[in-house]
Amino acid sequence: MASGGEPSRRTSSVMDLSGLRLSGEPLTTAPLHGGDDLVLMGREEDVTAVQRAVAELPGARAVPAPPGPDRSPQDARRPRDSWGPRRLWGSRDRLGRWLRDHTGVADPAQQQKALTRVGLASDVGPRTRLAELDAAARVRARIAAIVLVGENVPDVSHVVLDSPLAGVPGHQRSGLRATLVRELRAHGLGAVLSTDSPVDALVLGARTIELDAEQVAQEGDPTTILGKPRGGLTASLSGANVMSGLARRGWLSIGHSQVRRRTDLDGKVYLAIPTDAVMLSVDEFDPAFRGEFVFEVIVIGIRDDGSVLQVRLSPVDNEAGLPLVVDVLDASPRRAWTAITPELGGEDSSGGGDTPGGGDPAASPGSWALLQPGLGDVLETQLGRIRMGSRLWAEVDTRRIHVWSVEV
Repeated sequence: MASGGEPSRRTSSVMDLSGLRLSGEPLTTAPLHGGDDLVLMGREEDVTAVQRAVAELPGARAVPAPPGPDRSPQDARRPRDSWGPRRLWGSRDRLGRWLRDHTGVADPAQQQKALTRVGLASDVGPRTRLAELDAAARVRARIAAIVLVGENVPDVSHVVLDSPLAGVPGHQRSGLRATLVRELRAHGLGAVLSTDSPVDALVLGARTIELDAEQVAQEGDPTTILGKPRGGLTASLSGANVMSGLARRGWLSIGHSQVRRRTDLDGKVYLAIPTDAVMLSVDEFDPAFRGEFVFEVIVIGIRDDGSVLQVRLSPVDNEAGLPLVVDVLDASPRRAWTAITPELGGEDSSGGGDTPGGGDPAASPGSWALLQPGLGDVLETQLGRIRMGSRLWAEVDTRRIHVWSVEV
């Protein structure tokens, strides 16, 4: 490693982020010390704006992803901005040119050494066309650029990385994540990176800032932020409806709705209602409803979250119900397997649990995917009842509402 790139010199640096403002408020008042990482999560447009601003600060260097077949040579050679629109490009650009443009290192031997260090195959070198690299190889090339920055650019203390593992299959992410962290630590570099992966945030264990609607939703360690979401992204990742409420005189109230529960807290609170903690039915007097807070809703949206089909609901009466996102169908392989073999998955083989028909999907094709028996006992019936504009009845399992103070 070049003497100018020694970690000790970088770790003594301090980056002031207080000058970066969202809606008039500073991004953070806590400085970012050399070698420390900062994870940004939230809406893409919010995160992108912050990363662009950070990349312009002294001591920061943006290291964008190597362009794939949808980027132009002009975009590939733009070291400060990887967020613009992309176009189809020719085959002239080489990996070595991209590394030179983003690190300042033009020596092919030094480039090859960095590429080999991060685990790229021996047939990948400076003359390799960027279009020939798959998603995992582009991540490794990006890490190689970080190595070259660490070894040759002593004035850089932090690299800015937009979604460094984007597009990489799940089974490859762990090794690449470990390689990225290893090289950052080896060269004393910190990273300001964005991700929508809770695993990335938790493994890095870095200070995390969640952005939402051009504001800082919360800041802290990733365990707290992911466990007590306040913004749209972390709410989605946690599989919950996140909203604010008021705790007073032993009761939690949520807006003007009739949905409430006992609590020991007092004052303003945040709360999370899991998307699978709401029961739906076409019958207001469905015997499966257990409580007294049953309210009518209208289906205003339908979406899938991986293997789970969800509906977005709006209450007919805002003083009775709540706007919610609710799980309706789960077509995951694991759920199918546990329904077929309940003794392995924990389902009640005697006919209990949430699998209609006693956990035997063979008796009712597709029934293993159903989460809302009140909408029908077969898939076709349920799909016919969750169309846009459909009216249903809902009940929140208030025992599963998670509440925490706004002050936490």
